[in-house]
Amino acid sequence: MSKKSPEKFEDKIKKLENLVNELESGEIAVEESIEKYTEAMKIAKECDDILKNIETKIAKIVTENNELEDLENKED
Repeated sequence: MSKKSPEKFEDKIKKLENLVNELESGEIAVEESIEKYTEAMKIAKECDDILKNIETKIAKIVTENNELEDLENKED
């Protein structure tokens, strides 16, 4: 059995866009709307977590001696 690879950020955004479009269409039942809204909020949270993780990584660089340096606290 092969492991399922994690869904890419871009795929999550596309899925979120599709859910929003369906919700905005007004053509789905209330019960289905609630399910889709719940799923959309879950995906939005996952995307937010990914972006925060990336932001943390970007805030650091590798120095010449292979140590991470926090750019947010670096004085000019």
